[in-house]
Amino acid sequence: MTRKTKATFTPEQKLEYANLMVEEGYNNQQVQEISGASGSAISRWKKQYKEELTGHTPDNKTAITPEQQRIQELEK
Repeated sequence: MTRKTKATFTPEQKLEYANLMVEEGYNNQQVQEISGASGSAISRWKKQYKEELTGHTPDNKTAITPEQQRIQELEK
């Protein structure tokens, strides 16, 4: 039995997929099929995107929205 290789996604890709769900009305299953990501990853991206839109900077994660990425860079 072989393990499935872990897919990696850039913050820009995560932003694009989260935007599809929140702004364009795609559901998690559709984005999962498009991206090849797991359902749990997609749910995390969506939650993080919504939090970042309200001004919350994620702790111990790379921000996905440009505004929050800038805040993280300035905080360094």
